[in-house]
Amino acid sequence: MVVVTLGLAAAWWLGPPAPEAPRAAPPGPVELPRSPAPPAAREAPATSAPPPPPVSASAPAGCPEDDGDPPDFVRPSVWELLRTRTQELRDRLPQLSRDASPALREGLNGIGGDDPMRAVDRLRAAPDRERDGFDVATAAMLHLGMRALAEDDATSARYWARAAIREAPTDPAGHALAGLAAEHADARLEAREALGRAHALAADEPALALALARAQADAGLHDEALRAVAIYLEQVPEDARIVSWRTRIEARAELTRTHARRTDLGITTLWPDRSVDVRRIDELSSEAHDAMREVAARIGRSPREELVVVVYESMEDLRRATCAPSWSGGIFDGVLHLDAATLRGPRATRVVRHEATHAQLRSIRGSIPSWLNEGMAQEMEGPTSPAARAAWGRMVARAYWIPFESLEGELVVIDDPEAAGLAYHQSLAMFLFLRERGGPEAVREAFARVDDGRPEDLLPTLVAGADGAALLAFVGERLH
Repeated sequence: MVVVTLGLAAAWWLGPPAPEAPRAAPPGPVELPRSPAPPAAREAPATSAPPPPPVSASAPAGCPEDDGDPPDFVRPSVWELLRTRTQELRDRLPQLSRDASPALREGLNGIGGDDPMRAVDRLRAAPDRERDGFDVATAAMLHLGMRALAEDDATSARYWARAAIREAPTDPAGHALAGLAAEHADARLEAREALGRAHALAADEPALALALARAQADAGLHDEALRAVAIYLEQVPEDARIVSWRTRIEARAELTRTHARRTDLGITTLWPDRSVDVRRIDELSSEAHDAMREVAARIGRSPREELVVVVYESMEDLRRATCAPSWSGGIFDGVLHLDAATLRGPRATRVVRHEATHAQLRSIRGSIPSWLNEGMAQEMEGPTSPAARAAWGRMVARAYWIPFESLEGELVVIDDPEAAGLAYHQSLAMFLFLRERGGPEAVREAFARVDDGRPEDLLPTLVAGADGAALLAFVGERLH
């Protein structure tokens, strides 16, 4: 089971640089490309600080209420923090247009051109690059890094982040950009370290504190995350969703404080060593590692480099730490959560492969339709389970299916176990229908469309004639 949140995709354009004014004429206004829109959001990216996963309708006692955001509330984000810097550059253009030196004018007009490195070199050499403590050259580097991210170019974004850090090492903005770029490239450790440096330079900035808290929590660094989120909530006490999320992290910190911790194959596991044999932890690491690589190959992505797994003493502890529904066997919400009994039991491999699939699918930007996400995770478990076959049999006997569009959103909020089971088992049927009728290329194309911000109507788009009746006929064939 995975918890998903909706992301937003946006595009932006750059106009050509303004021409150099003739020497005899007064200089024209400096032109600067408009600030880029944010890149397509990943599921729950730490640096854009989305709301935490919702509390299940059947969450255990003690879980916080899942209050929505206050009216007109805008959660601080690192992207918006950086955009403020580039907006300040735009706001200063009228003054710069009046008295900019030739080097500064040439550099600003060249930012949107074919040779941004030369433009930045001109800005760095300009005698008037700094105005009232505002460094035009560094702001331009940040703008170019944000532009690269908006164009899905993490490599260039990293280049401009490093350039900004070299130019102004004590400016938190360069480190913040480095964190965004690293997260965009799925380099989670690099992102966490960069956000830590940015936060150290601007400890009271709420966007940085929240981004760091989310990154630390996903690394299993619960106490560190609590310190960072406390700073955030001092500045933004009205954020009820983050207040709820902090309660969960407090539970995780308490429940895992005496856990053993080790890292193998990029998998960091926290577990109660008296309840689970270390050999099972070794097997868990291998199973999760292999599953993520298999999924990465099938969707055309690089394998996830690191993952945190937390094993709890009991299912009650797991539900307290995650607010998961009663019917969950495990959950991935940035961290893979399991309980000791499941890990020791016969379903362990299936559960680990299922949740590791969700972990790898986090590399897809945008919101993956739940049927696609959960369907692939179930298919990765292994042979179809008797419970799924029984659900399919009932679907065929009753000539009933859940409307496809109803399986686009979150399944974690379903309270009734039977209803949740049907939703999951139909999701598996839909994924198998996609794979077998459309082939492996259809699976890869489905995730590519989600990544491009086109997640709607995937099954009928990729497989001709895909509808509820065709799905029932398909599962009927598989039952014989």
